[in-house]
Amino acid sequence: MKTIIILVFLTAIFSSCQKEGYAPGAPLVTSAYQLVYGLTAADQAALTSRISGNAPPKFAEVVSKWKRFSGTNYYPTTTSIIASPAYCQTTMDGSGMWANSTSPVANPNTDSACNTATMNSLSWIYLTGPDRLFNIQNTSNYNGFFSSLKFDNYTSITTVTSTDADDDGIGVIIAAVVDGSNVVHTLSAYRTGNGVQPNLGWGLLHKANGSVVRVIDNKTIASAGGGGWNGRFTSIKIERVGNIIKATASPWSAVVTNLVQDAASLIQIDLSNPVENLQIFIGPQAYGYESLSQARATFQDLSFLTPLASTDPDYIYDLKNNSVYAKKSSGIGYELVIGLKAYDTLGFPRKITNIETQGEFMIDSSTGFTAL
Repeated sequence: MKTIIILVFLTAIFSSCQKEGYAPGAPLVTSAYQLVYGLTAADQAALTSRISGNAPPKFAEVVSKWKRFSGTNYYPTTTSIIASPAYCQTTMDGSGMWANSTSPVANPNTDSACNTATMNSLSWIYLTGPDRLFNIQNTSNYNGFFSSLKFDNYTSITTVTSTDADDDGIGVIIAAVVDGSNVVHTLSAYRTGNGVQPNLGWGLLHKANGSVVRVIDNKTIASAGGGGWNGRFTSIKIERVGNIIKATASPWSAVVTNLVQDAASLIQIDLSNPVENLQIFIGPQAYGYESLSQARATFQDLSFLTPLASTDPDYIYDLKNNSVYAKKSSGIGYELVIGLKAYDTLGFPRKITNIETQGEFMIDSSTGFTAL
């Protein structure tokens, strides 16, 4: 399955990333966002795809760069997660499974001693064939990860599944907020096999530091039934326009194709309504993915669209070779602009985030940059 995430950096967010001292008006920065690529093989591969007319952002960068939470713990970077017990963090193979530890002997995928907040959070991985996000552990905590970029106008569609027979929860984060005390507040849409809240199989959860504050409109979806996931698929769709959020889901399916949202599953909320007590999520916020107690939680066929999602930037920038590419007159793909330099065109000093790869860069001068 082809996984697509298309993120458009809204102008207000883009402006907030500019460093003081940058003189606006660089001649080619005409779009609301820039796609900037650095030195890594992954970045250069993404650049090549963009030049040829594709927009294939993958999740390796998302998994490595997004903020994470697990239970009461908040991790602003993956490097801030210190495995406890340390012996549980071994090596992970291409299927998302941890190798057994030898001292002491343990299976980090299943042993209760390794089912900790830190290991729950470290177990997220990006897999291919099909492209998907995956967590091997039967997590003891609500745990997940969310974007650095923030949005208040988007449509997302996510297919969730697990090959495990458990009946617990897999969800999509509609909005995430970290308050001044590093408490993570999430508004999430969850599908379950009735094992955890929402225990009828579909609903929204308002959580703070991994504890449910409120279950919003817990309901059954036609033909859903309870029981374990057992390889079944279901689709979650979120539509947010400002303060209005609409969430729908599809019935369970044994196959991943033709997942259609059930009209009766609609849950609609207004963040500005005092009765909802959800004002903390007003304004552009992060989005993401999470799970609870569901081994092999899997997210695939991801689509994230903003109103400008069909608008490619006019130019893309290769920081490795200090080059600029312009959109072809046909509108498909890009071609090198002879004589233009990426650093000079973008301006400096300036911090830029590639919204598709999540790569962050500081343009230091006309001759150099730093990958952040």
